[in-house]
Amino acid sequence: MPHVIRSGLADLTAAWRELPRGPWRWGTTVARVEGCYLGLDAAALLVAGVVVEYGRPLHPVLLVTRGADITSVHLWPVVPVERTEGVKRLLAQVAQELPAFGAGEVATTNIAHLL
Repeated sequence: MPHVIRSGLADLTAAWRELPRGPWRWGTTVARVEGCYLGLDAAALLVAGVVVEYGRPLHPVLLVTRGADITSVHLWPVVPVERTEGVKRLLAQVAQELPAFGAGEVATTNIAHLL
């Protein structure tokens, strides 16, 4: 599963309010954030997006969580979505926005080529 783990703790309440929505374009792919949903304890943020590749829309939901001095971005497993290059690029884009909210450097990822 594609993921990005950053050192440090992002302020997810601020990200919920101010996360850039896009649109972002990568070749024939267009993506944007459709909505953000903050967990009651502000330790998790769901980011609903739409990715259009070759005219076909996909609707990934990303899960941003805080742990022991890390902030992680994964696909939310409750919503199955094809793990296309565009979906991975949206995940990478959201992860790249997190330093503005306090997250640090990338600690671990399996999509380094997209960062």
